[in-house]
Amino acid sequence: MTVHEATHLPSPVPTRSGVVAHRGASDEFPELTLIAYQQALEQGAEALEVDVRLTADGVPVLLHDPRTTRVGDRDLWVHSSTLEQLSGLDVGSWHPVHSSPEPVLTLRSFLVLAEAYPHVRLFLETKHPVPTGGRVEVALRDELAYFGLDRPAAFADSRAVMMSFSVMAVRRFRQLAPAVPTVQLRERRNVLKSWPAEGFGAQLMGPSIAAIRSRPWLVDYWRSRGMGTYCWTVDDPADLLLCRDLGVDWVGTNVPSRALAVLDGPGRAGRRTPRSGGAGSGGAPYRGGRG
Repeated sequence: MTVHEATHLPSPVPTRSGVVAHRGASDEFPELTLIAYQQALEQGAEALEVDVRLTADGVPVLLHDPRTTRVGDRDLWVHSSTLEQLSGLDVGSWHPVHSSPEPVLTLRSFLVLAEAYPHVRLFLETKHPVPTGGRVEVALRDELAYFGLDRPAAFADSRAVMMSFSVMAVRRFRQLAPAVPTVQLRERRNVLKSWPAEGFGAQLMGPSIAAIRSRPWLVDYWRSRGMGTYCWTVDDPADLLLCRDLGVDWVGTNVPSRALAVLDGPGRAGRRTPRSGGAGSGGAPYRGGRG
C-alpha cells in the first residue's frame, strides 16, 4: 500500500469540508439516539459520528459519558450495567428541544440504520480510559466485520472510520482492522503531542476547533505529513468557513443543516487550500465534553 493510498480520506465535496453529524443532529435532538441520526440524514449530513462504550455483558452501545447522569433518567455506570438495564433508560427527555423519551441505541442498531445510506461515512469513537480496556476496540472490529465494513477495497472507499483520544487505542485498532482509516483525536491543550501520531497508524488528526483557531498552520503541517484533518465541534459559521478555507477535510457539527448551508452558501470569501495528493455566531453550545 502506497503512502497516497494509506492516507487519502477526502471530503465527498472537493471544494469544502465534509459535514459530520456530531452525535447526530444533536442541537435539536438528544445525542446518540436513533431520531438524532435519522434527522441528521434528513438534513443531508455526509457522515455520522458516534461514541462507543461496552456494557457489562460486552455489548457496544452509543453513550458518551461513563455514567448516564447527564442524559438518563437514572444514574448508572455504563461498564457495570447490562444491556437490559441500560435499555430501560430514557435518554431523550432531558433534551431541552426534543423533550421526549428515547432509548439507548446499540452500535448494531445504528449500523442497521446506516445500511440504508451506503454513501454516508461512519466516524466511530471508542471512549477511554475505561475498565474494559481494549475490549471496546475488539467489539467495534467485530461489529464492523458483521456488516462487512472492516475490509474496504481502499482507504478512500471505507465507510467506517475509527477515532479515539487514546493513541494506544488507535494503534490497537490499526492492528485489528488495518484496512479501516483512523483518526487521532486531540484537544487544544495537548494538540502538540500529535507529532508522532502517524507512527502509530493514524491517517487523520482530529483537533478541536479551539486548537485550529490558535494554530491554523497545523492543517498544512499535517497535510505535508500525508495526513488529513477532522475538526470538532464546529458550529459557528465563522469557524466553519475557517475550516473550509484551511482545507480541513471533515468537520463535526451539532447542526448539520446549518453547516451545509454555510459551507455551500453564497459569498464564499477566502481561498480554499488545494488538497494535496496525500490527504486530501449563533453557534449551538457544545454539550457533554470532548469528542
